[in-house]
Amino acid sequence: MRKFTTLAMVALLAACKPAADKAPADADPVAPAVPEAKADGPNAATTAVSLDGEGLRFVDTNSGKTSLLAFGVPRAQAEAALANVAGKEDDRSTNEECGAGAMEFTRYDAMTLNFQGGKFAGWFLGNEPGADSYSTMSGIAIGTTRAKAKESVSIVDLEDSTLGEEFSIGTGDNLIGGMFAAPGDAAKIDALFAGANCFFR
Repeated sequence: MRKFTTLAMVALLAACKPAADKAPADADPVAPAVPEAKADGPNAATTAVSLDGEGLRFVDTNSGKTSLLAFGVPRAQAEAALANVAGKEDDRSTNEECGAGAMEFTRYDAMTLNFQGGKFAGWFLGNEPGADSYSTMSGIAIGTTRAKAKESVSIVDLEDSTLGEEFSIGTGDNLIGGMFAAPGDAAKIDALFAGANCFFR
């Protein structure tokens, strides 16, 4: 965690004064600063996390060797593995009313791990700070266009999805799902997910 000197804190507080002090009343609102993404775990410099239909795949960036954190492992094991790269979790929550049944969540910036019965059951990657730390082994990531994704994988659109422009990658039980922000080849991926998720269809 960053430590601020007294002078730095005063400057920070001054910068946070209402916009009315600095701009006309009819000026456009200013968006708050986006927090920096974390990648501060002890193994962050040497380990990448790849999105997988079977869980999360950890890649040694020096040797290229991979290891799978598979769905079904105990919650503590899954949390410890991701924390080694992403750092301490941002929060934990529970939803008793998910379509797939009661689910617990641990969030690390854009990545959320989903748990059922104390086991790693799924993951969800949103379009938020930190999302650029993750991609599939074929390079599919948040922000990839439909046209670009189709160059390396087969995109299957889910017709009439209540979630919007939903699609899947892969076959069988080990699919990676996702959502495009809009129709068309120029549309960018807005979310990726696999395993059990808290969706209401």
